[in-house]
Amino acid sequence: MFFRFAASIVLIVLIGLAATALEKQNLSLKRTITHQTYRLDLLREREARLRTDVQRLSAPSRLLSDDAKANMTDHAERRTRHW
Repeated sequence: MFFRFAASIVLIVLIGLAATALEKQNLSLKRTITHQTYRLDLLREREARLRTDVQRLSAPSRLLSDDAKANMTDHAERRTRHW
């Protein structure tokens, strides 16, 4: 009789320990997912910032030197005066 009682207590304790281990693993996985989501958000923000920088730096007015800009405006003024 005592053996059955002790075996049931041991079984209950083992089930509790298994549940605790599963809950700990679950929380660890949730923490990992949260961290990865945060990093993904940071990377998306960085990508957007870098894309904006690329567009700003590759704008035609930015690619031309000051002399080339001056030549283009002079040429445009000469064309408009010709008409």
